[in-house]
Amino acid sequence: MGRLGRFSALLLVVLTWGSAALAADRQPVGRVIRQEGGASVLRDAVRSPLLPGTAVFAGDVVETAASSRVTLRFEDDSTLTAGPDSRVAVSEYAVAPSGGRASALFTLLTGIVRAAVQQAGFGVFAVQTEDAVASARSTEWTVEILPASTAVLGIEGVVQVTGRRTGGVPGASVTINPGQGTDVAPGAAPTAPVTWGAPRVERTLRLVGPAVR
Repeated sequence: MGRLGRFSALLLVVLTWGSAALAADRQPVGRVIRQEGGASVLRDAVRSPLLPGTAVFAGDVVETAASSRVTLRFEDDSTLTAGPDSRVAVSEYAVAPSGGRASALFTLLTGIVRAAVQQAGFGVFAVQTEDAVASARSTEWTVEILPASTAVLGIEGVVQVTGRRTGGVPGASVTINPGQGTDVAPGAAPTAPVTWGAPRVERTLRLVGPAVR
């Protein structure tokens, strides 16, 4: 092995050790409980494989390959499933002094996720994209980034969807019930909630798979 090769190998060891040391100083907020196909986590600029049982920390970016899914279970028993070709960041997960969830925020960068929120008395659980944020205290929904919009489908309970780049325009938020969906285009308010047809619902749920309780 040449000097450059030895240096690259040493650098990889240092970066990996540094990432592990940083993670050791933090408390995990969740773990992988289901994995289908390839998945990885980007943590402190180091990408590592995700496997069942792998701990997840605030600041991690979870990535899935084509035809892959991964489900995370968090400290409050809520779950988040990332569908194929998805990237989602655990932007924030705060625990209240009582031990319950104070707040949780996930940023979907590409692809689709399914959120199933438990513990209605705890803080808000939200999934955001560049154009929209969908939140609820106890419910279930999907968020998908499409070529021209962010699509949100309600599965259980009630979900509030807000446009993030509307400049304070009235009507920037809507509430959707089970079976209803809304689309949020860049810079626009969410469309009025409508009941999605069976083909669209089936396609959406097929991507994320069944909920894990």
